[in-house]
Amino acid sequence: MSIGFWFYKEVSGLKAAAVWFETKAASSSLISLPKDDAPHQSKMEWWYYNGHLIAESGKKYSFHYTTFIVSNVTTMMVSHVSFTDHRAGKHYMEQRSTAEILPSNTANHFEFTSGDWRMSGGNGIDQLQASTPEFSFNFQLVSKQAPVFHGKDGVISLDSAGSSYYYSRTRMAISGTVKIGGHTETAKGLAWFDHQWGDFSTPQLSWDWFSLQLDDNSDIMIYQLRDKSDNEVLYSGSFTLNGKTEILSSNDFSLNKSKKWVSNKTGISYPIEWLFKVPAKNIDVTISSVLNNSEFDATLTTYNVYWEGAVQVTGTHTGQGFMELSGYKKN
Repeated sequence: MSIGFWFYKEVSGLKAAAVWFETKAASSSLISLPKDDAPHQSKMEWWYYNGHLIAESGKKYSFHYTTFIVSNVTTMMVSHVSFTDHRAGKHYMEQRSTAEILPSNTANHFEFTSGDWRMSGGNGIDQLQASTPEFSFNFQLVSKQAPVFHGKDGVISLDSAGSSYYYSRTRMAISGTVKIGGHTETAKGLAWFDHQWGDFSTPQLSWDWFSLQLDDNSDIMIYQLRDKSDNEVLYSGSFTLNGKTEILSSNDFSLNKSKKWVSNKTGISYPIEWLFKVPAKNIDVTISSVLNNSEFDATLTTYNVYWEGAVQVTGTHTGQGFMELSGYKKN
């Protein structure tokens, strides 16, 4: 089983654990946690989660939930949620947008509400809640490792597209309930959290992004960013094991497309299987989609279409993860 269950019995123990991880992780001179969990006055900002779940029935699910805050002339809040039933092969998605005025007294935490959707947290103790006609979930999440700061001290440069602050909590224990097909059951699992903000412009970019949680407790993030002409902007990532993070440059890994899937709805072709190698870590694996049809049509909110879904890792190492593909076109 690739999902590890790390749960304490007492809430006080969970809080103490999260504080310890945050204290140990004070390695970035530019990002201060939990202060920077809170919203910033920036052009673009998002809080992102993905996760793999096993319900009490043994059914497997996965999800992603993102809140975007976009500030230009006005401020807009957008939320995207997807939920996948692995056994049934069903992928559900929902999106919402609303004008949002951020509270001026927010400190050390974030809290976003859109109807019966809620995303809140801080210091590595978070809660997610979403309800749609097809599915609903209510999760409590607790960080089990120190945060990972990407780039140089938590800042990545995107050339002409700008720059951003960026950190992740790569292993968050999930507990809660899922409801699908009118049936509610408890579920546990493992989530990944990203928080990114800055004065940058995503429409100028296309990308391949991977978060991998391997069974040997190593966590890998890879991102390949390209400009409108398909030129490389930034190919980089991170490798984390036992609380130590190494930044990966494009010379440290290879990532090659292996198989593709074409959406019947949009005609867009997505690479849904990849060959991934990190020679210095003796990693030689295949990253494969759990459900090929994991396209997210966000034309009603963020005016784009992307692929977002669970993946499995096989080869020299095994594990699970998520993949996001943006900027791909029709054949």
